[in-house]
This record gives sequence, C-alpha cells and structure tokens, in this order.
Amino acid sequence: MKNKLKSTLITFLTLTQLNATTIKSTGYGDLENEAKKEALSSLSNKISVDVKSDFKTITKSFGDEYKKDKEKLIHLSSNLPLKGIEFETIVGDRLVKTTAILSSTKALKLYEVELERLNKNISNSMKEYKTTKNNDIRYNILHQVLNDIKNFNKHKTVAILLEGKNLPTLSITQSQIYSKLQKLSQNITTLKIATKVLTKDIKQSAIYISAIKPSGSSQVTQFAKILKDSMSKELSIVKYSSKAKYFLRGSYEILKNSMFVTINLSDINNNILKTTTTTLNPSAYQHTKYKPSTKTFDEALNKGFVKSGKLNVQIGFKGFNRTDGIDLTNGDMVDIVVKTNKPMCYFLLGHTLKDDNKFSYVLPIGSDNSPFINSITGEDVNKNITIVDEVPISEPFGSENLQIFASTFNKNGSCPLTPPHCEENEDGYCVVGGTPSLVVAKTRGLNIKKKKFKIEKSEASVSFTSF
Repeated sequence: MKNKLKSTLITFLTLTQLNATTIKSTGYGDLENEAKKEALSSLSNKISVDVKSDFKTITKSFGDEYKKDKEKLIHLSSNLPLKGIEFETIVGDRLVKTTAILSSTKALKLYEVELERLNKNISNSMKEYKTTKNNDIRYNILHQVLNDIKNFNKHKTVAILLEGKNLPTLSITQSQIYSKLQKLSQNITTLKIATKVLTKDIKQSAIYISAIKPSGSSQVTQFAKILKDSMSKELSIVKYSSKAKYFLRGSYEILKNSMFVTINLSDINNNILKTTTTTLNPSAYQHTKYKPSTKTFDEALNKGFVKSGKLNVQIGFKGFNRTDGIDLTNGDMVDIVVKTNKPMCYFLLGHTLKDDNKFSYVLPIGSDNSPFINSITGEDVNKNITIVDEVPISEPFGSENLQIFASTFNKNGSCPLTPPHCEENEDGYCVVGGTPSLVVAKTRGLNIKKKKFKIEKSEASVSFTSF
C-alpha cells in the first residue's frame, strides 16, 4: 500500500511539473552579473510580448475597467515585476551564459501572497482615508493606495500568465484614485515648480529617467522631453538603462483645463517603490507641444500582436531602454540591435510619424539577391547583434518607429517571409504607404499564415523621437 501511495505521489508531482508554465530567457556577459542582468531584461521583454499576444485573456481576467480602456492594459505589459526567478549559469571560454527561469511551480505562490498583501493594504488605507478629514493626510494615503494598485495590477498580470486561478479583485480602481487625487492636487503654474514637487522625496542614485509620455501613446512629445530634462537636473541619473539601479517612469493625462502627471520609481525587478502625482495649470505647458500625434498609430501597433510559437525577437538601440520610449538629440549616434532566441530571418519596417510627413517604408538591410531580408543564425542566437551601426540623428526631427517581423526557416532553409511591396521615392526610401496605422495592420495580416513545418513568427518594435 505504501509503495502504491508513493508511486501515485511521484506520478502526481511529475504531472504537476509537466503542466507548469515556464518562461525562460538567456543573457550573455563578460561577468556573471552582466549575464544575469541581460537575462532578466530579456525575460521581462518576453513576458511583455506574451501579454500583448494574449491580450483577450488578460483583458477578460482584469474586468470592465480594462475592457473600456485598452491603453491601460498595454501600459501594464511592460516593466512587470519578477519574483522567484531561478538562474542557470554556464561559464564559457569567452562569455558567461545565464538563463533566467520563471516557473509557476516556484513563483506563482509568491505572486499570490503579494496580491493578498497588497489587497489588504489597499482596503486598510481606504478605511483610514474615509475616517480622516485632513487633506494633507488624505493626499498621502491616496498616493500610497495608487502605488499599491499599480503594483497589484502588475503582479496580477504575471500571475495570470502563470495560470493562477481565483486571484483577488480590487474593490477600487486606479481611475477612481486618480479622480480623488485630481480634486486634492495643487494647481501648479510652472514646470519648475512641478519638477520640485515630483522629485522632492526621491533620494536614490543611479536613476534612469524615461520620458513622461502622454497616456496611451508611445510618443515622446516636446513637453515630455522638457519635463524629463528638468527632472534630470534634480536627480542622480545615468544616461543608459543598462547602468541603472532605479527607473523613473510615468505618463500624463490631458484634462479639460489641466494636465495630470503621474510618475513611478521602480527597482531593478520592476517593483514600484514610490508614486507621485501633480496637476498642472495650462500656463505650465501651453507653450509646448504636449498633444500626441501618433495615438492612432500606437493603437494599431499594439492590436493583434504577432506571436506564433516560441520564437521571441527584440529590437532596440544599444544602451537604451527598449520599452519606455527614447528621446534623441541632433548629433547622437545609435546602433540598432536585434536579439532572438532561435535562428530566424526578418525584415524591418520604418514608420515616420512627423506631423506633416507620415509614411512607412521597408529598410534595405539585406543583400543584392534579397535586399530587404536578413537573418541571424548559429552563435549569434541569444545575443544582442548590431545590425546597423552608428546611425546619425539628424533632420528632419520628430517621432519614428522601427518594427521587426521575424520567422523561423522553412524545412529547406529558405525564408518564408515576404516583405510588403514598396516603391522608392525621391529621398531614397522604399515607401509602402502614407498612412502608418493602415500599413501596420496590412503588413501584420500578410504575415499571419498557416504554419508549415512548424514555422514560428514574432514581432517587436522600438519607438523614438528626435529633437
């Protein structure tokens, strides 16, 4: 009987492990800590892609607030907190290879415990909020609640991906807290005062500041650039995200007669440490360009994200954060880097989103025989590979986006991708069309075909604005 029970238990444990949800990503570096950091960054990006590709499931699990406002869920998909990560490290002759592993068997319980803790904190804080009449105390309580709600939503997103069941639901929403804060917030009249208010209690060093973008948009506006530069003077910052210990991110909502700014300070594992808000009077921003011109494009870009199979691809600029929007200045030089977890072929679409000149084009990254297709194979897999180096930032300035479509190879080794038809214009761009949001949808539709020989497909993008 004992042997039968033991056998049953072993079978149960084996089945449990087989059914576990596991997400892995690999990083390389000269030292182990460099490889770990790269592996964690890749894992975070991979989870973000999984959220976007499984958008319907995540939306359903969050409920009405996110069904009504899809942009909120898209913002949730980046910079998610990582808990219970296991590492496997191999020290090679030239590089250290580290694989970061997030598995439901170990990590899910940690997320569930954190969700219960945050839910309890929010409930207790709101009870205190209702009993106090002091507006200063109420203001501080609401900031703490907002902080906890953001952390709760981010932890719940990962828990859903790990197939957590019966997860707690909050009794109050982020939007409701924003509304209460806006009524209590000071009406700031200058950007200088706003900067002081937003940064006054941040004492940490080695902070990477992302542009504080308009809500629901990836565009770095002139206002976002000025606010970021202003905050940079008040804080101890680093230029590149790879050197950071902390990350400052945020967004702003354009209201009828004011602007509501929110910033979050996070640690390296994307746990939010502090949330601060303020309300600006129009006099603080009316002489800058603050309205996004790319919102329609952003919505198209984030809708119907391609992820077929386990192929994962990333694109970005060397040294810059891939997900938070990038602002560049005349004279900057950037290297375009790509990373993939499998041998693959790919093509790149560029989207120029300037107010007076919007169009999409295919980048000539290939050879004479195939001018728009290139590939990554062999030892270059799982590494950041520079595909175009020292690209100068020069006129015309404005918002742009680079989008990569990737696929594993056919059984005979050929590439199954077909770039969209384009025609060269007088400036040398091979133009696909003059409406980027329509081009994104069209290209994505062409790229989704029935699998042949287990072909896998993926996509990624990076947005940036030059000044």
